[in-house]
Amino acid sequence: MEADEFTKIINNLKEKPGGTLRFYGDWIGRPYDNYHKILECSFKDGILDITFDAGEMIKILNPSNIIFNDNKLIIKDSNCVDFLRYGYGKPQTEENLIINRYSIGELTNPSIKSRKVYKKIIKRGYPAVELL
Repeated sequence: MEADEFTKIINNLKEKPGGTLRFYGDWIGRPYDNYHKILECSFKDGILDITFDAGEMIKILNPSNIIFNDNKLIIKDSNCVDFLRYGYGKPQTEENLIINRYSIGELTNPSIKSRKVYKKIIKRGYPAVELL
């Protein structure tokens, strides 16, 4: 499925999907411990934005091979995935914004500018994004 089609489907759902996040095989928290519910999606200029109920966001540059069913979301390929979050217990302000960046080489998401960017290791053979 293409990103624009996925965006339309998610935004039209009355009950949005949720689950545990994993990027290139790297779990956010312990496996199946944290729950992230999608609020909305947008797709513009090759960037898929997915916003979650706790204020987190994923920005996926050039997503492809998207699989979505009632139980899971898998985005197999991307040039860069940024997971934007705030420190636990901290106000959701720009100075508390933390970005986990998963990219191949030096390619980065051009829409993100932050001082707290943590470059993460990509494990080959895993999908770019999973919501399980």
